[in-house]
Amino acid sequence: MTFRWFLFVFLTIVQCSVPQVFAAEVDGELDRNQPIVVTAQQLEVLQQQRQSVFTGEVVAKQGDMTLYAEKLIIIFQQDQDQVERMDAVGGVRVIQLDRVATAEKAVFRQAEETLVLVGSAEVTQGNNTVTGDEITVFLKENRTVIKSSEKNRVKATIVPEKSQEQQ
Repeated sequence: MTFRWFLFVFLTIVQCSVPQVFAAEVDGELDRNQPIVVTAQQLEVLQQQRQSVFTGEVVAKQGDMTLYAEKLIIIFQQDQDQVERMDAVGGVRVIQLDRVATAEKAVFRQAEETLVLVGSAEVTQGNNTVTGDEITVFLKENRTVIKSSEKNRVKATIVPEKSQEQQ
């Protein structure tokens, strides 16, 4: 259930959290009943810290959705085996059909139902792109905030459907 939720959250950012032009329907949705396969060069289970740490070319795949990162840290709640937080670090890339989300780091907090993409965060679908230093998705509120520093401004490139069809 933990990886399913993590991948589902990443899918949500791509489908629901950016301007409506990015939410175009696709043929298949993520089937959360499919198995999740995680591969990495190493898995370290830290029972006292209640963490599982996958390192080295991490690939987590479920259906047509794939997460890539150098490290995936899963932190469990103190009294249960429920996920408290998940951190994907280093070259984070999530691909689902023609949608791609990238960042240097991604943090999902289960209780707050928030997903934060940090560091050169970008979500792309087709020719449409939204970029910023940080993209925060508030899943309960169906709301997204995209922030950037004074040097780097938020940027959205939205190509009208008619223009995409003519190309």
